[in-house]
Amino acid sequence: MATRQNSLERVWFIVVVAWSILRVIFADVFFAKYGINIWIFAGVEVVSSPIFAFATAKMVEALTQHHVRNSILWGIVTLTSFGAPDIYLLTTGKNLPWLAYLVVIGIMAIAGSMSFVKMRRKARELEISLG
Repeated sequence: MATRQNSLERVWFIVVVAWSILRVIFADVFFAKYGINIWIFAGVEVVSSPIFAFATAKMVEALTQHHVRNSILWGIVTLTSFGAPDIYLLTTGKNLPWLAYLVVIGIMAIAGSMSFVKMRRKARELEISLG
């Protein structure tokens, strides 16, 4: 069980890092012209992404073991680390068009929903394997 969980955590970490790289490229192409310092955004992304990957893995583990308090704690860390780069982007951009807000918030909603579904699926799989 530990090996399967470790494998899932490694794959999840790789996915999160790849997504982060894409987000930095996207921000550079579309948002740098609005006063976003791409290096600060990349720094926030680089710091928050491993925290996000780790926190989601811990949240899945807590959910699997029915540790409500721990799952809430890790859920808060997950949400904070997930939103930090986008909050930076939306709060420091100068004269961002409304479409930019809609796109960033839409991507946050879609990616957040996909992450939530994957976490629930992983929690169920781990729970069944412990079963």
